[in-house]
Amino acid sequence: MNPKVNYTLVGLFVVLLVVAGLMLSALMTRDSRNQNRELYYTYFYDSVSGLNERAAVRYNGVPVGFVESISLVTEPEEAVRLGLRLDPSTPLRTDTYASLQHQGITGLLFVELKSRGTGGDPLTTQENQPTTIPSHASRLVEIAEMLDHSLQQFNQLSAALVQVSEQLALMTDQGMRNQISDLLNATERLVQVAENRVAAFEPEVFQGLALSMTQLVDQLSTQLPQSLTRLEEASITQLTHLSEQITLLSQDARSSSRQLVPLIREAEELLEQLQQEGRSWLRSNQHRPLGPGEEAR
Repeated sequence: MNPKVNYTLVGLFVVLLVVAGLMLSALMTRDSRNQNRELYYTYFYDSVSGLNERAAVRYNGVPVGFVESISLVTEPEEAVRLGLRLDPSTPLRTDTYASLQHQGITGLLFVELKSRGTGGDPLTTQENQPTTIPSHASRLVEIAEMLDHSLQQFNQLSAALVQVSEQLALMTDQGMRNQISDLLNATERLVQVAENRVAAFEPEVFQGLALSMTQLVDQLSTQLPQSLTRLEEASITQLTHLSEQITLLSQDARSSSRQLVPLIREAEELLEQLQQEGRSWLRSNQHRPLGPGEEAR
């Protein structure tokens, strides 16, 4: 055995052997399809905890690619953007959507692609402008949200039960029991007084009063129309008589006016004669100057 062995060369040979083995393994396990897979984007607005890069992408359960990148975006709104590398043969259409699903019992997530079956147009993409695949909240996320909501309702119910128990604890206090007892006693006394007042009423008195009121209404209903009829007839008679008197008075006034016309004319003629005679009488009483040959008397 040669004691002059170069351990450096031995170590370098071992390292090169390991590296060569790793490279051979990578070459043998390399998926040649990765070179031809196309890039798509999808956006999720919920948590993607449990999803890692290189996670599987499946179409109806069939592996068709992997998650190439996971990043946060804020435009146009905050979301998680996933870059998906998919086989060109994947039958992607405009009605295809992406959702997150759990893989077995490991808790890891993968991306599931499904089609709504509405017969959309085929999707095409470009490396510099990847096409966006719409996303849909997974059933597990919806169940988790429902559980969250149920837990909140349970917490509210627990708080309400605590308040009820506190109120019951207050009601079991001696002072509160005394107040409730006093309230019940006062209610009982009030009911007893009401029963006594009702028992003191005489139903016969009220029945007699009701009978008297009924008879009065009947009498009024029978006599009042007759009285009104007689009053109407008397009023009509009086108004007719008054109308006749007014007519006679009008006729008398007309005849009197016809008789007064000649009298007025005669009075006017008499007045004119009196005026003429008065003037002549006044002229006869005046002293005229003496004419030639007349002597004063």
